[in-house]
Amino acid sequence: MSASALFLSAQGRLRSGWRAALFLVLFTTFAEIAQVIVAIPGMVLPARDAGTIVATEIPLTWVSIVVAGLAAHLVMLAFVDRVGWDYADLGARARALPGVAGGFALGALAIGVPCGVLLALGWLGVVSEPGRGSAMWRELATVLAVLIPAAFAEELLVRGYLLSALADGMGRFWALLATSIAFALMHASNPGMAPGALLVVGLAGVFLGAVRFATSSLYAAWAAHLAWNLVLGVLLHALVSGTSMAAAGWRTLDTGPDWATGGAWGPEGGVAAAAGLLVATWYLIGRRRAHGGRLLFTTSGHEAAVSPAHEDGLHA
Repeated sequence: MSASALFLSAQGRLRSGWRAALFLVLFTTFAEIAQVIVAIPGMVLPARDAGTIVATEIPLTWVSIVVAGLAAHLVMLAFVDRVGWDYADLGARARALPGVAGGFALGALAIGVPCGVLLALGWLGVVSEPGRGSAMWRELATVLAVLIPAAFAEELLVRGYLLSALADGMGRFWALLATSIAFALMHASNPGMAPGALLVVGLAGVFLGAVRFATSSLYAAWAAHLAWNLVLGVLLHALVSGTSMAAAGWRTLDTGPDWATGGAWGPEGGVAAAAGLLVATWYLIGRRRAHGGRLLFTTSGHEAAVSPAHEDGLHA
């Protein structure tokens, strides 16, 4: 293999692995710069209480990461690949309401139904938090200000350009497997993480990737991700990825076996959540076949055949 062939495909395009690596470097660099900018007011202004930091700095940090992610996409799409936003399923057609709404509904059902079963079995219990009702709306606004940009930031990092670039070289199946493992490892240091919960987070990565591929919309994957977190953090006031998000008015407690309820990680870390993810992913695959579509996951890449312009072959 010549030196140029190591870096460039037959069409003269930078190979998928190098493009994926460059994207990650850009995303990380832009995110670091953005977070420094966000932190500047905290360095020069008087010290603030913990509640103010949670309500303002944490949401702003996530928003800054979203901006960094969009900037990394812009550089790669406009200047490296010279393709449109559809390549990462972020174009105008990806914003179609039916696909986004469908992603939201499926994300809510994938965790809502398992949690309903656990509640019916008595393995999750809801307890009231007397005297804290007046704080409910304030906490709700704070939770939404964190969950909305956080879900989009993670989708931009893992299942946007990165997933498309890797799929060019290794096919959708292996690209989705790789990004889902990375997605799980991103959460490895969260409170309450255990091997079983890590596996479920990986399954969540597969599910969210399936949503993106089935709808050709990263916004739909974002909606599914957000809906999943909203059911846990806003509807149930349960742990989200091992972290308590809201407690005003009521709280959902783990009263069953950890293998089913997720234990210290929260309801999304148990067998019930895993079952919800598997059923939802299987539904997406089956629905694609029922409508005469091609395989949702391919095992071979398209780097040798795809042109620099976005083609539907990456989304079939």
